[in-house]
Amino acid sequence: MVRSAFKSRFARFIHAPLTESLLILLILLSAILVFLEAVLDPQAKAYHWVWITQNILTGVFIVELAARYSIARKKYRFFRNYWLDIVAVAPFLHAFRILRILRVLRLLRAGILLTRNLNRISSTLAASIGAQIGIFIIVGLIILVGALGVYLLEGTHNQAFASLKDSLWWSFFTLVSGEPFSGEPQTDAGRAITLMVMMGGLTLFAVFTGVVTAVMMQRLKSVMELKALEIDELQNHIVICGWNREGHRIIEELLADPSMRRFAIVVVAEFTETPEQELRHLNLSQLYFYNGDYTTIDVLESIGIYYTSRVILLADATRPRSDQDRDARTVLAALTIEKLNSAIYTCAQLLDRKNDVQLRAAGVDDVIVAAELASHLIATSTRNQGSVEFLTELLTVQTGNQIYKIAVPEFWVEQSFWEISQRLKQQFDTLLIAVEQKLDGDRQTLVNPAKETKLQSEDQLIVIARSIPKL
Repeated sequence: MVRSAFKSRFARFIHAPLTESLLILLILLSAILVFLEAVLDPQAKAYHWVWITQNILTGVFIVELAARYSIARKKYRFFRNYWLDIVAVAPFLHAFRILRILRVLRLLRAGILLTRNLNRISSTLAASIGAQIGIFIIVGLIILVGALGVYLLEGTHNQAFASLKDSLWWSFFTLVSGEPFSGEPQTDAGRAITLMVMMGGLTLFAVFTGVVTAVMMQRLKSVMELKALEIDELQNHIVICGWNREGHRIIEELLADPSMRRFAIVVVAEFTETPEQELRHLNLSQLYFYNGDYTTIDVLESIGIYYTSRVILLADATRPRSDQDRDARTVLAALTIEKLNSAIYTCAQLLDRKNDVQLRAAGVDDVIVAAELASHLIATSTRNQGSVEFLTELLTVQTGNQIYKIAVPEFWVEQSFWEISQRLKQQFDTLLIAVEQKLDGDRQTLVNPAKETKLQSEDQLIVIARSIPKL
């Protein structure tokens, strides 16, 4: 258990924005040192320091990759995603001078990390410039690798590539023109590099045009498809199974709560089209869509159900089904989820109260029948003539007061409901309305209990406040 907690904390550290930003800077520094190492005299003192620094950076990258391997849930996926990085930092590259240019290929990883951090700031910003960053890095890599390769291979005996500056200009103009510019390599390896640069130039315009078109027409969709690759790394996220017309309001409420913004949200359903347009006014950096049948174990494992903190089961309307079938899918999903992760909190939406028995037996924590709640609100409003505004304020975090649940501090144990009510109102301007207790493992909520009711250590206080009280 301790090892699992440490592994979880370490995973959050290595994927933290600050850690990834530092890694980007180290990759850029390593690329610069590759070029310095190529142009400096091996006998010079500066070359010695460059060599030492490069070795230190290589060691840091090896430790970083080893750490990512240790926390990877699926090892084969790690090798599939990081094989190029492994090649770029392999120790044998020191023995072959020309192969050291492979270290520059880690700039691709820097581009991926940069796009991911832009997405955390603004999904719209990442969508608009993420593809351009990718093109810029690929074109830059072609130019840099071509220049450095031809300089190392031809520089000693070919006057056209006598300096790295000349090689860079040659590589750039060869890429743009699609043919060798101002000199041709004399070695077979140099000609192979020339062919690589020319092929890059021939495809540059077509790739650029295609990417720009894709960004303009499917910007948000493309972002969500790329973000799906990150689901495997999520921890303590919220999963929403199924989708209906209330789904976007649920996500809007969750994202409006400052305490919930740190939780990523994964929506899984059999989408014909993912609903980004409904949510375009929100920050989608922490929102992921996964297309699949959430009643199957494979799909639930793919969205990290073992590492999920909360699950919401909606009456799915993505396919034409009867109300009974929709509730049956909710029950089946609840049974499967509780079997895979019994510690998870689950909240299920039902269309028919008759199916409540199966959900309670499955271990679902809360069951909501939307039609019942609506009828109760209508009746309450009719009886009290105007209480809807009061109830609406309590049920949304976007305006006024909200309902919060807080644990009873140790120094409040055995004190009465009335004493704590007065203290909360005086110190935190908070209204205590109920106490949630556990009896034989089951929850029991006492609304407006007797004033002499004693609080216990495992009780939860349900309060009304403008923000959660800091006890």
